[in-house]
Amino acid sequence: MMIREFINKPQDLLALGKKLLQTSDDRVFSYRITMVNLLLAENGPTTAELSELSGVPTRTLTDWVKKADETLFEALRPQPRPGKTPRLTEEQYAQIKEALTHEPEKFGYQVWDGKALSDYIQKTYGVTLGVRQCQRIFHKLGFSRIRPQIFPALGEEDSEEREAFKKKRKT
Repeated sequence: MMIREFINKPQDLLALGKKLLQTSDDRVFSYRITMVNLLLAENGPTTAELSELSGVPTRTLTDWVKKADETLFEALRPQPRPGKTPRLTEEQYAQIKEALTHEPEKFGYQVWDGKALSDYIQKTYGVTLGVRQCQRIFHKLGFSRIRPQIFPALGEEDSEEREAFKKKRKT
């Protein structure tokens, strides 16, 4: 078994780790710091014991200790993961939002819904999006689904029109 030779003093790393734990909001980063701190503690568990207790492989734990020593914990921060590039730009989203504020008849649609928006985006930008994706775009842009109100309006429960309407619906 090899004993690690540290660049920095383990006590200094432990103190820095404790300080970072108090200031960090990132759960993954905090978890990794905690694991390294446990291994750096004087009477702390061994790598094998901590691996068994936490379910983190021993190799990963030793890598975390090495990275913490070499970069003073900065390499333990989770890296942003690149996702799929969006098919529409922020400028196009702004244009779509502007179009949605106008009457749909102006663009040849009866109502703005997922199907209409999908068709609009296809014709305007040449990008094919599904109906559900377009429904998410409505939500992303701050629009919500508004259902038509049943006639006559609530609050007029005693009106003859409302009673007549109820009778028609039951048959």
